[in-house]
Amino acid sequence: MTFFDSVVMGVVQGLTEFLPVSSSGHLALFRELLGVGLAEDVGFEVAVHTGTLIAVLIYFRRQLLKLAVDIIRDTDDGRRWALYLIIATIPAGIVGLWIKDDVERLFNDLALVGAAWIFTAVVLLISERLSASKIEPGKMGSLRALFIGAAQAAAILPGVSRSGSTIAAGLLSGVERRGAVGFSFILSLPVIAGAIILTLKDWSAGAVSLGLPHLAGMTAALISGYAAIAWMLRIVSNRKLFWFAIYCFILGAGTLIYTFGK
Repeated sequence: MTFFDSVVMGVVQGLTEFLPVSSSGHLALFRELLGVGLAEDVGFEVAVHTGTLIAVLIYFRRQLLKLAVDIIRDTDDGRRWALYLIIATIPAGIVGLWIKDDVERLFNDLALVGAAWIFTAVVLLISERLSASKIEPGKMGSLRALFIGAAQAAAILPGVSRSGSTIAAGLLSGVERRGAVGFSFILSLPVIAGAIILTLKDWSAGAVSLGLPHLAGMTAALISGYAAIAWMLRIVSNRKLFWFAIYCFILGAGTLIYTFGK
């Protein structure tokens, strides 16, 4: 992977990890366009995921610090948030371990990616139309947390947006808009950390190397990811998910046309 490829892929990862357009789908598409294979550079996967992880930690540092203090002090808020995050993480953990050996095949199936983008578009449109957001995320209840977690698990498929699915699930279950976004992004921490841990196993086999392109990709993912978080909070507050639905539909249809036209 060249330095230019690393920067491009880092920006793509950072922006699309937090915008409701599917980072996995965009990475699959850009790998096809740039000729970069999924298994070609495991170190890059670790680097860009680390960049997006740091972006969330920096942006939500105050909320995360308060959450940590509440958990340590065993307050009601701390117990509820910890419970909701655990419940919402379990589905993605189960599905991720179940299909981890099929991930490369899924990334290489652009027809699946195109169809999943169209699915994401439908989900965004429905959530924008039917949302009745009133509940604070710290009081959502276990069933809503499980529903959001199930939506996150579906986003393991490339083309299904993790942020889009979890935000949509939050809105449909009645969580207030900015709270749904905040919970979605904080919920990404264990998932991103888990992805890093799963790929780090290749260190023992000597399959991971780090260099300047990796650092460039991580930095690009961090900066673009931070910007995407701030942008996404404004977008959801202003009820503008419709435009991302249109984008995903066009991209999905274009990908299907490209795939079957080759």
